[in-house]
Amino acid sequence: MSSRGGCNGPKRFTVGVSVLLLLAVLQLPVGSEYFPLDRRDQFYVTVTLPETATVSQTNVIVAQVEDTLKKLSSSSDEQGNPIERLRAMRSMTAFGAARWSLSVTPLPPASNTSEILIRTTSSEWTESMIRDLRRAVDEGDSERGIRPIAGARVTTKRVQMGPPAKPVELRVSGDGFANVSQLRRIADEVKLMLRDEPGTWDISDSWGIDSFQLDVEIDAEKANLSGVSNAKVADTLSAYYSGLKLTDFREGDHVVPVYFRLRPEDRVDLQSMDAAYVEGTNGKLPLNSVAKIVPSWQPGKIERRDQNRTVKVFAEVEDGVSGNDVVLRVWNSDRMARLRDSLPLGYKIEIGGALEESQDAASRMMISFGISFLAIILILVIQYNGWSKTLVILMTLPLAVIGAWFGLWLTDNPLGFMPQLGLLSLFGIVLNTGIIFIEFADILITQKSVVAARSESADGPIVGLTRQEFRECLVAAGKQRMLPIFLTTATTVGGLFPLALGGGPLWEGMAWLMIYGLLVATLLTLYIVPALYAIIVETFGVKPIETPIAAAPS
Repeated sequence: MSSRGGCNGPKRFTVGVSVLLLLAVLQLPVGSEYFPLDRRDQFYVTVTLPETATVSQTNVIVAQVEDTLKKLSSSSDEQGNPIERLRAMRSMTAFGAARWSLSVTPLPPASNTSEILIRTTSSEWTESMIRDLRRAVDEGDSERGIRPIAGARVTTKRVQMGPPAKPVELRVSGDGFANVSQLRRIADEVKLMLRDEPGTWDISDSWGIDSFQLDVEIDAEKANLSGVSNAKVADTLSAYYSGLKLTDFREGDHVVPVYFRLRPEDRVDLQSMDAAYVEGTNGKLPLNSVAKIVPSWQPGKIERRDQNRTVKVFAEVEDGVSGNDVVLRVWNSDRMARLRDSLPLGYKIEIGGALEESQDAASRMMISFGISFLAIILILVIQYNGWSKTLVILMTLPLAVIGAWFGLWLTDNPLGFMPQLGLLSLFGIVLNTGIIFIEFADILITQKSVVAARSESADGPIVGLTRQEFRECLVAAGKQRMLPIFLTTATTVGGLFPLALGGGPLWEGMAWLMIYGLLVATLLTLYIVPALYAIIVETFGVKPIETPIAAAPS
């Protein structure tokens, strides 16, 4: 019994060490990020004023931001030589910008928003200029004569690779016509949680601040007696303050629209609104005879999602901070759990933005991976006519995770979309290595078993071979396949190195994951596969091959 236990010890120790190594590596902190930020000579700035702001008010802030960018252009490099960081910029106000990048969603047309596209002289100055612009907008810069910008949100953003998505987004929804105050209260609680998270800034929501509005409350009885309809009141006020197009004036090739509207000085004072005349069936009469003007503070914008009122809470993150990690920390916190438990009936909080996109992509990828995995299992079972060798090959898949996870942690790369594809590729390579090793081991076992049968010395417990002879076949198979496996790994790693060193943020994580995964998996496969094969044969009594006694001559 002691001899048998001593023989089983090394292979069990090898498998146990590999399992412990896998568990230890998975404890390393590796972030998650759907797609990384691009390193290009471009970034953009969004300027957002209160929802009731006019185009002229937005242009004033945009001009101030442009002046700030010009003053921040002059700088110096690491050697102290003077440089200019700003190459060009373009501002687009009120009408929204064109989709100049696939990962940037154009702003919807609105009088209170603007987008400034900035191009630097080199990609190496982009990050420093973003940092200086953020500080100058918030705090000013007395040395450069820059004053802080008040009354607007000025957000600097880098171009992201992949689909457009907010780095941090949480949605607060209520069924149907949910109470606005209740939605605001819940959204404010979520904002406080995000504000307390390190690395977050520019916390905002999709509704913006409440705006001062004038409600025209029409007395239905008086309006009916005067022959004044609600549509007539709305058309009259719209013509006075927004303008009513009357005709087009043509001068040569130019067409000038002609509008009827009050003079600018009359539109500034809203106290005269209730004295505006509206047309009735009995002639014109002042508006205050059939209606009254009630000032109030109301949401400037109400958004819906799936027909329900929804407030989206956003936040930007500092460079080097993963937005997905921020959302997960907030979502799994005790404060969020208490808030979700206290929500009234019909209200809910959901995850949105980049994390939602990555979760959806991961679920779709897992479906595809599951189908492929089942197909692989089916093929292996048919090939080996059983489950024993199939399980040995499948148990080598975690070997790819050990090196891959360690490589992401060591190179400080998140587990994003492209590294996930690289991990799936690693699974295929490891499976191929295991299949080839078992095939060679079976060939050597068959050959030695046939020789033993011909020499009438096939009295061992393993298809006529002793345990020592069976293990010699496994060692010989490893030696024969070592050089081809290492050469394949070396050529693959060599081809991945240029991609890892200069492939950009989209490819670097995947390349480093595959490099470390291949190196570790190749090394461990040569030990784990023989150990697992020996366990199923020696411990569980599985025959490695069909007994080749019939192949021997009579």
